[in-house]
Amino acid sequence: MGKVLRISHSLLLASLFLLLTTGCRLRQRGVPRPEGDMRMERTDTLYRPLSSSFPLTFEVPSQVRVEQEESAPTWINLAYSSYGATLWCTYVSLRNADREALFAEGRDLVYVHAAKAASIMAQEYTDEERQVYAVLYRLTGEVATPLQFTITDSLSYLFRGALYFDESVRTDSVAPLIEYITDDVRHLIETIQPQE
Repeated sequence: MGKVLRISHSLLLASLFLLLTTGCRLRQRGVPRPEGDMRMERTDTLYRPLSSSFPLTFEVPSQVRVEQEESAPTWINLAYSSYGATLWCTYVSLRNADREALFAEGRDLVYVHAAKAASIMAQEYTDEERQVYAVLYRLTGEVATPLQFTITDSLSYLFRGALYFDESVRTDSVAPLIEYITDDVRHLIETIQPQE
């Protein structure tokens, strides 16, 4: 019995020694990590007047590329190329249209995201002197359009916009960018007026 016990102890010690020596020798080298999200820093934004044949005029950030096709004069895109984001905007004349249906459609286009949105916050803007009425919608969660807006004078036009990214993104990783573009939309609201 003593001989069996010594062999068991010897095997146990040999196994332990083998485990320790091979475990120490097989050091794991550094594991490559995925690239982090790009750092988005806001530089001082300079605004310039929109120069196009669009029915409205407003100021846009200088880093934005304005895209407008002659075949679709009531559509305009404000492309943030360096961030892979675009504000898709539409102008609708209210002169011969059903205003209430258009306003309802604008709200519906926001709240269709309610199933995926963690929250939808609506911020209203009113400027009686300029006759500008706007609603800025911030959608949180994994939604396709985290920022939308509607602007109207309630008589002649409705201007809608929605922010889209070129690729699928995690909203928490682009939160700073959404804040920057929200500031730009606020500036757009403050400077919008019909083309003279």
